[in-house]
Amino acid sequence: MVYIGIDLGTTYSCVAIIENGRSVAIHNDDGRNTLPSVVAFNNEEILVGNPALDCNTDMTNILYDSKRLIGWHVLHDLPIADDRQLWTFNADTKNNCAGYILNRGTRNERFIRPEEVSAEILKSLKARAEKYKSQKVIEAVVTVPAMFNSDQITATKKAIELAGLKLKCLLQEPTAAAIAYNEKKKLGNSKLLVFDFGGGFPICLEF
Repeated sequence: MVYIGIDLGTTYSCVAIIENGRSVAIHNDDGRNTLPSVVAFNNEEILVGNPALDCNTDMTNILYDSKRLIGWHVLHDLPIADDRQLWTFNADTKNNCAGYILNRGTRNERFIRPEEVSAEILKSLKARAEKYKSQKVIEAVVTVPAMFNSDQITATKKAIELAGLKLKCLLQEPTAAAIAYNEKKKLGNSKLLVFDFGGGFPICLEF
């Protein structure tokens, strides 16, 4: 059985496996080991990552920042709600959930929950791992921010379920960084201080 590790990031996401006792980030066909955390709903087609960024569709149907919206009940409660005028997508609150509005003002208008967007990103990472290993992937370890509250964690778990994955373990991102650094450096019983600046740049300092 293959277990995968997923960094479900705000800007970029990544999937890795353990090979010969060490973690290996799985590259996509374009040679990159990171995937832009962007999903485009283009008519009946759903595109993820760079294809979503490059597709010729209504900008309001290209969705990102699902990690910022996930688990929030009211849009105006979001820490970055004041910056929502910078978003190119439409967002609103519906059924006690902050989410996206596709095709606003048309007969095809549709509400998309953030976990549905995150699930598409997870599906793409899962497919990448399955192609690399030539076998089905069922279980995953997924990281979340240390400051995620219980609602955000619950919504993230729902996204993992929607992606067809069974959650093996949910790790806080700074904890995952410390474990990975300690494993790489073989420090043993040491103290690590982790700075997570976001955007995929956690830094570990050894004491």
